[in-house]
Amino acid sequence: MPDAASFLDDDIFAQLRQDFLTDTRERLDDMESAATAESGTQGTDPLVTIRREAHSIKGLAASLGFPSITIVAHRLEDFVAELKVLAEEHISHVLAYIDCIRGIVEEGRDPGDSKTAEILRALPAHTGISAAAGDFEVKEARQVEVLLVAPGRAVRRMITGELRALGFRVSTTPSPWQALELAARTQPDLVITSAVMDQLSGIDLARAMRAIAPTETQPLALLTSLEDDHPDMKRLPDDVAIIHLNREVTDELGDMVTRFDLG
Repeated sequence: MPDAASFLDDDIFAQLRQDFLTDTRERLDDMESAATAESGTQGTDPLVTIRREAHSIKGLAASLGFPSITIVAHRLEDFVAELKVLAEEHISHVLAYIDCIRGIVEEGRDPGDSKTAEILRALPAHTGISAAAGDFEVKEARQVEVLLVAPGRAVRRMITGELRALGFRVSTTPSPWQALELAARTQPDLVITSAVMDQLSGIDLARAMRAIAPTETQPLALLTSLEDDHPDMKRLPDDVAIIHLNREVTDELGDMVTRFDLG
């Protein structure tokens, strides 16, 4: 029989969840107001407000039983991080993320990993790069989800650009630990990881993914400057594709797409 302390803990957790839901509704309202405000009607850049509130929501949600909200908020952060200004064509896409989180909040329970994976594939994504460097165009993407794990901004930006040019939907994380959770929860069509990372190498991440059921068959590629006969590469699982950063990356990515039949 549960003791009084466990009942108390349950009550405290339930109250914390309720407080989080109430707080998140207010943050969503603030983001929506920022996104839809007429230009010049408020002193704060709307992107600053959206980034701040999305980050706050992301940080609290998973610990209170809403990992789906954490993942969607993370995707929203990714989406707005690459915008210099919130142009008219971006507003409806930002609102789609806000409405998605609001739907989970109003439901009052997490939809689970399988449903979350479906939700993510329906959300807007950047694909392609316009003539003005750094200005991203939103257009219909292929239904191919790629998780890119790379701590270096230069590599992350380069590979993201190449993948988007192929029409793929790309989400990113610099953390191998977060990548393992995201891969298991969201089931992307492909995971690409840098070989060199802090705490856990890309080779170790690949081995970990092959060791657990949710990710044991996920298509996986390694970004590396090492040659195939390097001693460290002997630890890489045989079914992992290799993208050599010291060669023609576009061609290597093309070979990978053909290998995993992602076209």
